[in-house]
Amino acid sequence: MSESSPRMPPVWLLFAMMFVGQFATNVYLPGLPDIARDLSTSLSAAQTLVPAYLASFAVAQLVMGPLSDRFGRRAVIITGLGIFTLASVACVFAPDIPTLIAARVFQATGACATIVVGRAMIRDTSEGVAAAQAMAYLAIAMGVGPAVAPFVGGFLIGWVGWKATFLLTAAVGAAVFACVVPMLEETLPRDRRNPPAPSRLVVEYGRLLRVRMFVTYSLLVSFTTAAAQVYLTSIPVVFTVLMGVRPEFVGFFILMMPPFFIVATYLARRLSNHMAIDRIILIGVVISASGGLLQLVLGIVGVTTPYPVMAAFAISNFGTGFVFANCYALALSSVPPAIAGSASALGGFIHMSWGATVSLAVASVAHTSSLQMGIAQMATTSLGLATALVLIFVFKRGRG
Repeated sequence: MSESSPRMPPVWLLFAMMFVGQFATNVYLPGLPDIARDLSTSLSAAQTLVPAYLASFAVAQLVMGPLSDRFGRRAVIITGLGIFTLASVACVFAPDIPTLIAARVFQATGACATIVVGRAMIRDTSEGVAAAQAMAYLAIAMGVGPAVAPFVGGFLIGWVGWKATFLLTAAVGAAVFACVVPMLEETLPRDRRNPPAPSRLVVEYGRLLRVRMFVTYSLLVSFTTAAAQVYLTSIPVVFTVLMGVRPEFVGFFILMMPPFFIVATYLARRLSNHMAIDRIILIGVVISASGGLLQLVLGIVGVTTPYPVMAAFAISNFGTGFVFANCYALALSSVPPAIAGSASALGGFIHMSWGATVSLAVASVAHTSSLQMGIAQMATTSLGLATALVLIFVFKRGRG
């Protein structure tokens, strides 16, 4: 590999790196009631494992991205995978909920390196439509991981117990680590590394926050994807406690979600050859908000079975597939490659911080029906629609 022309890593390797961190996000979700019982804590306290992971993931990106700009992408990813695997083992032996949350903090810290730096590697080696198409493959990994994990986790919990889910996570992390060490090549040569000094990092982030297109596309990702955090945080209570779904079948209702996201991502990738990317994004946010509206209506009428709830989220998730990869690609294309790691980190921070905020809000509310879920899903998808309308009809029209 010449230093002047870095090659994109194999898509399957980037996919695996993205998958492992997303798999860990919620593989244990069907066992939340068991975790609460075994660790002598409340269900609400156990639910905070979701926002704790997301918040730690968000903050850690602000460090991992700039580190990859300074020391290269490969070293940061390898270090992150090592931290992730060790932290997954620590989760198995956690004696109480504070220790488990602490282990999840380190797990998220390691996992974020694979995602934030993986996106930066795409920016190192491609831009524009090519970057959007490459990002689409990684978006599929980020959709498949959180969906497959609870399905697998549900059966593991039923057969062995919730600790087995963290053992599996450690094994997956170790397997990806074993592939990355010999196969991952550097995509940011030394002569292209121009990161800000630590003392200037806050200034650099401040400068990025003044890049209108970067911030707007990052917010669009945040608002649309938060519908998934609403769903994942709510259903262990809504489906298991209120609707009587057995824990091993909760994963089924999550596993049904990836096809909608994947199909939409694939369609968006194909449409990018024939349609303006902003128009594809607008289609996505309209669909996403429609799902949020349906979820709110279902909550108001008092639906008592899981299938309508799942269908309303599926609509929002389908819309997210049109938005996710395109917005990330356009956000990173709005900044120079030399600071792509920092930009990816800040964009990811915005994305995950909003997800953590929404998850914490949902976990803090007593669920008496699916109405609380509907309000949260409607709120965040409506923000996505409003942001897209401002982007297209105010910012872009003003520039034109």
